[in-house]
Amino acid sequence: MPISPWRALSPDTGDHYLFFERRFRYVVEDPEHTWRRVWVPTVIACPVCEADTGLRLAFKTGTDVVVEAACPVGHTWVEPRVDVSQWMAYCRYRAGQQEIDWLWLIEAGFGEEPPPPIDYVKEIREGAVEVAKYGRRKAKAKVRREIRKVKKKVGKRVRNEAMRPVAALLRTAWTMQAGGVDPAKAARRRPTEPKPPKTPPVSAYRKAYGVQAPEKGPKCLVCEDTGRITAPGISVPCVECGGPAAAALAAAERRAERARQGKDERRTSTTK
Repeated sequence: MPISPWRALSPDTGDHYLFFERRFRYVVEDPEHTWRRVWVPTVIACPVCEADTGLRLAFKTGTDVVVEAACPVGHTWVEPRVDVSQWMAYCRYRAGQQEIDWLWLIEAGFGEEPPPPIDYVKEIREGAVEVAKYGRRKAKAKVRREIRKVKKKVGKRVRNEAMRPVAALLRTAWTMQAGGVDPAKAARRRPTEPKPPKTPPVSAYRKAYGVQAPEKGPKCLVCEDTGRITAPGISVPCVECGGPAAAALAAAERRAERARQGKDERRTSTTK
């Protein structure tokens, strides 16, 4: 009886069906070992076409007596070499039911062969080749983009130069039709906006009306440049400023510094 490929694994309902992409192995006890039990994994293959990959095995509780198998071509046969109890335990294991009593079966090699080890050298080599191809594609695309940009600019310039006489002829015809006035040049001219008048400074107003500028107040608002804070019965030196003597001394130092800078500038100008 053919095995339907649309069946699903359901050990709880008695349907033990699995599809194997790689080879399937059942275990046989090694007769050469007498002191301890050793299991030998054996691969199952189709007896007609000898296909050992892509097999489908199924067993229905209450309906089947032995495990049935089918190959990708469609050949079906019964497989009495696969123990039913071991097959059911393996299906429960694949369904996620971990049973400690049957872990020895998985360790012995019962079930689908494990995938081959990853060849990291090959993977790295293929990855390097892909990265190099990607870099070359990006470099070629960049070069082609630059070439297209230059060709586009040159083509636009050539078209403009080629169409310049035609544009001049059309402009002349349009001017003659408009009565001798070039509408393009007339449209380019924009009326000049009047500049706003400049507002004179405050000093100009003072000079015009004869108003004197306000006098500058004292620099120190505490002692009013006297150097001392006085009150009825109190006269103490000001701590906010140095007094008139200090202010005069600072002014003299500033004048001397400006004089020295002027001498240095004159000296450097004469040496040049």
